[in-house]
Parts: sequence; C-alpha cells; structure tokens
Amino acid sequence: MPGPPRQNSSLLTPCKRSGAERRTLWIRFALAALAVAVSYLFRWESLRFLSSEANLRLDLLAGIHLQRISNDTVMWKGVLYRYENPCTFVDVWFGSVPLLWNLACPVIWNIGFMAIVAMGMFCFNALRLSVSDILFAAQVPWNLAHNVISGLSYFLVWVWIWTRLNDSYRSPSPLDAA
Repeated sequence: MPGPPRQNSSLLTPCKRSGAERRTLWIRFALAALAVAVSYLFRWESLRFLSSEANLRLDLLAGIHLQRISNDTVMWKGVLYRYENPCTFVDVWFGSVPLLWNLACPVIWNIGFMAIVAMGMFCFNALRLSVSDILFAAQVPWNLAHNVISGLSYFLVWVWIWTRLNDSYRSPSPLDAA
C-alpha cells in the first residue's frame, strides 16, 4: 500500500533538465557571477547611507544606540563600523537578476519584479543587520552574531532564488494566469 503523497516532493527529487535547460542554467550562473563582480565596480555611497540609516533606526527600536559618524560609518561603544558593499546586499541583488529574470515575460514585467525584489532585499538586509547587532549587544561573539547570521541570510536568499528558478522551469509564465 503506498504511503501518503509527499508534499514538496519537487524539492526532494532531482530535477531532470534537458540539455538546453542545463546550458541556460550555466549561462545564468556565469552571468550572476559577472553581475556580482560588476556590482563591486561602484561605491554605492547613497545605498550605504540608506542601509546604515535603516539599520540605525531598527537598532534604536531595539534599544541599541549607534552614533552616526559619516555617511557610511557608525560608532557603538567607541568602536567604528563602516558599511561596505556587502552591507547593502547590492551584490546579492545584482547576482539575482540573471537568475530571476523570466525570459517568458516582457522586459517591463521583469523590471517591476526586480524592483520589488530590490525593496524586499533592502528590508531583509536591514533586519539581518539589526539582528546581528542585537545578538552582538547581548554578548554573542562577533563571528557568530554577524558572520554566521550574514551567511545564513545569504543562504536563505539563494534558497529562495533557487526555488523560484526551479519553479520557472516547471510552470508557465506568471502572465499566462492574467
């Protein structure tokens, strides 16, 4: 007698892709790596400020009082913290574009979707930074509070991207439902 049907079986079984799909996937991965590299060609000073400001405001709600020193630098308990490109998640967004871009949809749909992804990543990143700060303020070592939380956050984003990418090979365009 067969057991109950497995939910999320698509996550448990290997995805069988055609040769063309595998080539497309490799091209997307190569473009993602290139996009991340391109993101580091720019300083993103305004985004560094916005990220640090969002982090500063969320930390304030948690009772952690950071002091702004410059556009991308804050001080807490006499120690300076500078916001670099990875602190903005801009590299993650750039890398996600080739992976999330839906070739079956018009360019304007993809631009709108990537704008929504950018806003979501900005908010998720601000939360990630504040969770790290809260843990660090609670005496959790920096490597655990910041680096492990950052790694976990990157992992969660890439799992979400991978799930969407797999779904795009299995289902029709989101515009087909409209």
